[in-house]
Amino acid sequence: MVLPERVVIGPDLQISNIVTRWPGSTHDARIFNYSRLKKMCERREMKGILLGDRGYPQLPYLYTPLANPVTAPERRYNAAHIVTRCMVERCFGIWKRRFACLSMKLRTKLDPTSRIILAYAVLHNVARQQREDIPDMVPDLPDINVPVAAVQQRNQRGAAERVGFIQRHFGQE
Repeated sequence: MVLPERVVIGPDLQISNIVTRWPGSTHDARIFNYSRLKKMCERREMKGILLGDRGYPQLPYLYTPLANPVTAPERRYNAAHIVTRCMVERCFGIWKRRFACLSMKLRTKLDPTSRIILAYAVLHNVARQQREDIPDMVPDLPDINVPVAAVQQRNQRGAAERVGFIQRHFGQE
């Protein structure tokens, strides 16, 4: 599962977890830190791992890209991480084509906006389950790339887990 901005996307491009109650200026890692999802991961109630960008801390259940991959396995890990996280962008693209108002600023207060976004997430999942066609492309609004600062918090256990994961899954030539 991939953890981008407040949304967890599964391999089927369905939204499996979404947090809508925090204002947009709140850092994603802070939201995750206070989430039920993090508590579930810590209690080992979730199978698999989450992928996040460098704005998240590396944890035993949340894998982030390496800042400076040196070895071939580390570069393969980062490449696989990037490819997998691209699913998130694809899901968001489908979601915004299906519900074009998500490409614009909703002109409602935070509480109704949260419920509207949540409803669109549920409807998106229903459409995916029903294998609805993906809507035709609509022109995208300009994308504003905001750099994500790497989390400086060091988690030794998480880092060790990632090293073992890379060796197991990317170490073979």
